[in-house]
Amino acid sequence: MCGDERGFVAILHPSTAEMSLKIAKSKLEKIIIDTRIFTRGIYKGKLISIYKNGKITIKDVDNKEIATKIFYELVEG
Repeated sequence: MCGDERGFVAILHPSTAEMSLKIAKSKLEKIIIDTRIFTRGIYKGKLISIYKNGKITIKDVDNKEIATKIFYELVEG
């Protein structure tokens, strides 16, 4: 990522990506934008982008452990 903004990316396994992305999208507290390519929203005060190609990005996270915890919370049913 560019500048001072901190963020992390998770790439989901193709065999589980579709279901995991649906679950993650349903857990967003607020959806900012929803297009055919991606959905961007807020989850626990963090900016989350969910891409149809199986990627999830989370911004404004200080360390990998916090990002990993949020990723698992988003995709677990």
